[in-house]
Amino acid sequence: MVAASAIDKQAGSGANRRGRGKGRPFYASSGLAASAVADGRVLVDLSMGGAGNLELLKHALASLGPQAAAKTVGAKATDDAAKLLAAAFEKVAERYLSDAFAGEFAKLISEYRVMLRENLAKADDAPLKAALNRARLQERILAGTQMAEQAEACELLGLSGANPSATMKRKEDRHELLRFTVDGRAVYPLLQFDVEGRRIYPAMSHIIAAKPADWSDFRLLLWLTREHLDFDDTPGAALGSDPEAVIAAFEREAEPAVHG
Repeated sequence: MVAASAIDKQAGSGANRRGRGKGRPFYASSGLAASAVADGRVLVDLSMGGAGNLELLKHALASLGPQAAAKTVGAKATDDAAKLLAAAFEKVAERYLSDAFAGEFAKLISEYRVMLRENLAKADDAPLKAALNRARLQERILAGTQMAEQAEACELLGLSGANPSATMKRKEDRHELLRFTVDGRAVYPLLQFDVEGRRIYPAMSHIIAAKPADWSDFRLLLWLTREHLDFDDTPGAALGSDPEAVIAAFEREAEPAVHG
């Protein structure tokens, strides 16, 4: 575990140098955003400890085999036994560092996004604040909506999954359904799918065709997923049971206001 200890010492000393006079050192797993704001740097804590690492060592030693293990416990340790032990420790360090980096970088990305939003939101820029508010709203809408990925959508529709991207692209081009992108992947709100009929609800194409130019797909999804006075639930939940009423309600909602 020498490699991990060295990394820990290096990270700790670096943190103390940068954090001197600021109260305490910062680490990625506890206050990354605050650290970045305070001194413009990100320090990742890779200290090695905990019972889980002993488990890694145990499995690494076990993987050497009974014969190799026997060599390591004799009164006269051989050079081969020493090399085997070194290999076991190296395997533990490699596994630990891989897991630690993956976890810390996930935290880094998450906290960096928070830092950017919090700092950008402080700017006295009305268009910027409006854009940030739209982004937050869009994320909340997508996070609160059940989605199907392209391969899942093909399966729900009873279509071939050989090339789900091309299959779903044809439906998108015909404006049969709404499509969004989450983490770089195309996804489709599940409320559009008639699962029993293995089709997209026909009302969706009518609604998409009636969508005004100033309505985004996010605004339409928000309308479909919010409770409505005309229905016991949301318009999206009524796409299968009362499609005509959903289309009529949307056309009233989308109709431009007349002043005068």
